[in-house]
Amino acid sequence: MLNFFKKKQIDPREQMKAVLGDYELPSFPVIVMNALEKVRDTEASNSEISELVATDPGLSVRLLTTVNSAAYALKHKVNNIDHAVSLMGRGELESILISMAVHEVMPVENTPVFNAQRFWGAAAHRAALARELADLIDPSSRSESFTAALLQDMAIPILALQRADDYGPVLERWYANGVDLATLERETFGWDHATVAMWMCDNWGFPDRIAEAIGAHHGTGDDELVPLPAVSLVSCLREQEEVAGVEQLVDDAFENYNLPRDQVMDLVDTSFAGAKDMARMFG
Repeated sequence: MLNFFKKKQIDPREQMKAVLGDYELPSFPVIVMNALEKVRDTEASNSEISELVATDPGLSVRLLTTVNSAAYALKHKVNNIDHAVSLMGRGELESILISMAVHEVMPVENTPVFNAQRFWGAAAHRAALARELADLIDPSSRSESFTAALLQDMAIPILALQRADDYGPVLERWYANGVDLATLERETFGWDHATVAMWMCDNWGFPDRIAEAIGAHHGTGDDELVPLPAVSLVSCLREQEEVAGVEQLVDDAFENYNLPRDQVMDLVDTSFAGAKDMARMFG
């Protein structure tokens, strides 16, 4: 269980059941679970990790495609799994594996107000920009910021399908008016998608730092929940347009972190361009 829930004496599974009823989160693919176990094993060698990943051609291709996407902005192309593992390090590899696993088990069905391709497109843009912003604010959080930004709204597809009757209208209002989604959710239900996503993080065994960044990306008022600045900044970007919310993000980056507006706009342009191939892969 995540340390945050232990301290608060909260059972996230019971909380999730109260919101989603009998719905059960799907399990990650076995190959990804095995790879994550190897990555987290301090006695496992890099070659053992790469050999395991290489046994699944689909996982290998997705991993190399993600690493070589323009969103990662690597200077040289990574041609094999050995190179990817040694270049990225275990923390980065763990983040990418988690991202791919979540995408693979997420619902793909569309509803009248939810579109999976649009959702993952926006998620890719947030992730790419968060990675660049983290370089300026806190470089040590670069990989976690990428993953937490990509997955910060991962509860929305499930809520849109499992609670279409009452959650759908809230989602539609967010798309139409651009109001803060978390505020709407709290006013309507007493919980928000960030909280539900953190319950999911606990279920799937996410690292605490990524889970807390996802749970805190809209702010909670709880000082024990540690946000990642870049993840919180990109949370204002909305799905319906690539540019929706950019002006607010630029203002927030300047006011909270003294980042020049022109510099942030340049990052928006370059990261959004770099996210296109990753958006196609996830979408």
